[in-house]
Amino acid sequence: MSTDPPSRSARAVATPPAALRPGWRAFAISAIAASRSTLLLVLWLVVTLNDPPVTPPLLVELVVVFALLPALAAALVRRAFRAEVRVVIDTLEVRRADLHADVPCALVSAVELWWLPLPGHGLSLRLRTGGLFRYGLWAEDPTPLLAALADEGGVQGADAARRDWRAAYARARAAGRPRGAAHALLKFVAFAFLPAAVLFNAHQHIAFGGPLGEYYLVGAGAWLRTLAVYWLTTAIYLVLFAAAWRAPAEAIAIAATRVAPGASARIRGAVEVGCAIAYYAGVPIALAIRFWP
Repeated sequence: MSTDPPSRSARAVATPPAALRPGWRAFAISAIAASRSTLLLVLWLVVTLNDPPVTPPLLVELVVVFALLPALAAALVRRAFRAEVRVVIDTLEVRRADLHADVPCALVSAVELWWLPLPGHGLSLRLRTGGLFRYGLWAEDPTPLLAALADEGGVQGADAARRDWRAAYARARAAGRPRGAAHALLKFVAFAFLPAAVLFNAHQHIAFGGPLGEYYLVGAGAWLRTLAVYWLTTAIYLVLFAAAWRAPAEAIAIAATRVAPGASARIRGAVEVGCAIAYYAGVPIALAIRFWP
């Protein structure tokens, strides 16, 4: 019976990564890239097109078809190929319902972090045979896996990869960026009610002479439908507005972390505070400019 303590005999990765073959990774990369670039393209169209403008039905169609559905497809790929990954003394074990792969750590010659965080952060394993392990490991924070490979598996290059700026960026991003459905609902749905109410009220005064003009003229159903259109349209505008700030903010975070990986947590904190200020202060400023005489 082994006398090694449990922490030295096996280590499971706390956040299960997804184990992807190259084809599925390429599909997920394409989906994520299409989704993010579409948001910026649609924002550009909204700002530049006036005759004719981007109408609410067209706006919803563009965002749903070219941004939401690709993002959902990438999320489904990640969920479908989520794997349990463990390092057991000298073997990397990758387990899915349809997959049982064991890689002796002695056969791993290098750990290669993905250069671009697409479809997310992750790593590939180069084998001493000269090729790559056929599954890339997609993990928003790859440092627990790198630590397991270095400490339990003794994999060459794993410790250096753990200190790489890309690992520092991924770790800080996973720990410092707000995520989850509740945050998204608060940021884009609940907050949207404030600018939507201002825009809706202005429309009611201009088109019907008062805040309840449409209600008195054609009924509550029409009034509520118009309010819903303004609310949905404003929520989409907020998503586009946030994407416009997020793109340069992440570029700055990547550049700064590459220069000073030890300050990745502080860099991430500054980026998130800056994005929050730009968003929550920028929306009322943009609204004020819209109604400036």
